[in-house]
Amino acid sequence: MSNINFIIKRKAQSFLDYSALIAIVIFALIAMSGYVMKSVNARFAHVWADLYHVVNGVR
Repeated sequence: MSNINFIIKRKAQSFLDYSALIAIVIFALIAMSGYVMKSVNARFAHVWADLYHVVNGVR
């Protein structure tokens, strides 16, 4: 009977480990989303400045 309890406890521990890992990854992606959006907006601003700026733009 103790062997079955050990297997159940091991499966429960694995489930908790994987759920904690998934939660950490999700929180990291949420935290990075602001930086990614700022980076994309900066890139668009740079491309817009290259194309439409009076002095330095494409002629």
